[in-house]
Amino acid sequence: MTNTTTAPIRIMLVDDHKTMLWGLEKLIEGAGPALSLVGTAHNNASALLEASRLRPDLIVLDLDLEGSSSIEVLPQLLRDSGARVLILSGNRDQALLAQAVRLGARGVVGKEAPAEVLLRAIERVHAGEMHLDASLMGALLGQPAPAKADPEAQRIASLTPKERKIVTIVVESNGAPNKELAAKLFIAEPTLRNNLTSIYQKLGVGNRLELYVYATRHGL
Repeated sequence: MTNTTTAPIRIMLVDDHKTMLWGLEKLIEGAGPALSLVGTAHNNASALLEASRLRPDLIVLDLDLEGSSSIEVLPQLLRDSGARVLILSGNRDQALLAQAVRLGARGVVGKEAPAEVLLRAIERVHAGEMHLDASLMGALLGQPAPAKADPEAQRIASLTPKERKIVTIVVESNGAPNKELAAKLFIAEPTLRNNLTSIYQKLGVGNRLELYVYATRHGL
């Protein structure tokens, strides 16, 4: 890996698997003066704390941390650290990865990728470029992802444009009552309830809270 600047790229690693962290540490340390490991974290709370304290140039972030998704803290992580974020994840859910990119991540590398691919991605993201594969670009551009990438694709595809809009309003409403949601959508409250019932049946959820969790998880 070539070093195009005098100062090394200051990297923070976030992963909840000790073996993976150890391997990544050795990879960064063995890359020469171009890279400098400044810290590690293993869950959302420690990631926010250490990123704010260390203010690295780049954060290599796993999406699944001790049973929680780092998607939940990604905007704050970017804001507090001022760093660029590269996702390194074993999760191949294209909708979830696309959501991470929409929230500000600059690249995605699978954990199965060779070491040289990760090092190249670090270099590109630090230089201000994006590092995304073709299937993820397709998801970001609204093209259908391969069925195996998202087992919920058929359910989501069954939603009408109006129902997708309702899902968006529900997610953004922060628990607002149905009356307020109906006003935003310019429809009657009974009509909203009927639409929500249809959405629940199509997505296999039982209420607005489950719908919020589902929509957030699948990037709706």
